[in-house]
Amino acid sequence: MNMNAQSSPVVYGISMDTIKQWVKEKPAYFHALTRKFKKTDLTDAQTVMLYYGTAFLSSYNPNQAEKEIEIVYELTGNMDFDSGLKTAETLLKKYPVNARLYMLAAYAAKKTGDEKKSKKYYKKYADLLRVPLYSGTGKDYKKAFVVRSTSDEFLILNQKNMDLLSQEVRYFDKMPFDVMKLSQTKSPEKKDELYFNIYLPMFVANHITYKDKQMEAIRKYKVDPKKYPNSLEKIKKSK
Repeated sequence: MNMNAQSSPVVYGISMDTIKQWVKEKPAYFHALTRKFKKTDLTDAQTVMLYYGTAFLSSYNPNQAEKEIEIVYELTGNMDFDSGLKTAETLLKKYPVNARLYMLAAYAAKKTGDEKKSKKYYKKYADLLRVPLYSGTGKDYKKAFVVRSTSDEFLILNQKNMDLLSQEVRYFDKMPFDVMKLSQTKSPEKKDELYFNIYLPMFVANHITYKDKQMEAIRKYKVDPKKYPNSLEKIKKSK
């Protein structure tokens, strides 16, 4: 058995490796799904394929997307809703599978009085976010929400009316997870912990593997790799 082999998340009964292979074999199908999503509704199965499959296309760049989308957030925060909507719609051409962008576009459209656009964008936002929201319960590593961008983590927290107390990246079965300690917005005394599988935004988007992160940790903490060959947690604890 190869101890450095990297497992793959399973979403809705389908291995991410299988989805990756489908994208490699038929990228045109996923481009077509994206175009169709812009114009009309997709089936639930198609939306799942859109959300996860397009993360394996060359255009997938969640880190860059968030930097550009932040401009829309700032414009709407400054109550410049016309510019916010215009900028959001421009970015939607570049990032058509970004839930946060649809949410901001919907909000800006509502504030400009365009209810038709607002409803359209809110529907797209809800359709996309529903995929990671029901990909797991978030209660442990094996039932973690599987997200394609870190911004979707916070959208899920909003849906659950939770406030973030702390956040850290942990590894389990060679997969990266954001582990968030939270409190209920309406009942701060109630604490909880949720797990988010960030394989896509961390490994796929950055073209790295668990082994790459392992070697990075070995260099950072100056640990003998023969002593801790397979565990980032052990490497970190040895500091």
